[in-house]
Amino acid sequence: MSSDWLAGGRAELAAERILDAVRALFLDKGVTTVGMAEVAEAAGCSRATLYRYFDSRQSLYVAFAGREARLLIERVWAEHRFDGSDPEGQLLDVLTAMLAEVRKTPHLAVWFEPANAGIVAQLSQSPGVIDTLTTAFVGNFRADLAPEAAVRLGQWAVRAMVSLLTLPAATEDEERALLRNFLLPFLLDNRLELT
Repeated sequence: MSSDWLAGGRAELAAERILDAVRALFLDKGVTTVGMAEVAEAAGCSRATLYRYFDSRQSLYVAFAGREARLLIERVWAEHRFDGSDPEGQLLDVLTAMLAEVRKTPHLAVWFEPANAGIVAQLSQSPGVIDTLTTAFVGNFRADLAPEAAVRLGQWAVRAMVSLLTLPAATEDEERALLRNFLLPFLLDNRLELT
C-alpha cells in the first residue's frame, strides 16, 4: 500500500478510486462475498482510509449503485434524446435501453443474479440510490413535479426496473408491454396526483 495514497490533490478522487476497485472485485468474486478488507487492499488504501469514506459495506454498496445508476442513465440519455415529440415511444425506448445496458454490462448484471436478490432489494429502497435516480432520470422528463412527488415516482420506477432485471420477461416485446402498461402511465400522466 502506498503511503502517499491521498497525496498530491487526490483526496477528492479517493471515493471514486475505491468504487473502481469495488467494480473489479464484484466481477471477480460476486457481490455478496466482497469484504471491506478486500476492498481496501484492491484500492491500495488502508482499512481506516476506506472507513473514512464508507462506514459500512452497505454504504459502499449504496455509493456504488448510485454512481453506476447515474452513469448508466447519463449514457442512455445521451444516446436516446427525449425531445417530447413522442413521449411514450421515446421513454419506452429509454427504459428498454436501460434494461439492455444493465444486462450487457458485467459489473451491473452481476447484481441481478439470484444470489444477490436481497442486496438489490435493500439498495432499491435506499435514499441515496433513489435520490440519484430521481435527479438523473425523473427530472429529465417530469420537471413539473415537486421534489417529494419526484421521489415517489422514482421509487416506483426503480421497483419496476429492478423487478424486470431480477425476473425478466420472456421476450423484449413482453417486457416493453409491461413497461408500457404498468410504468409509463405513472411516469407520463401529469394528471395523476402523486403524494
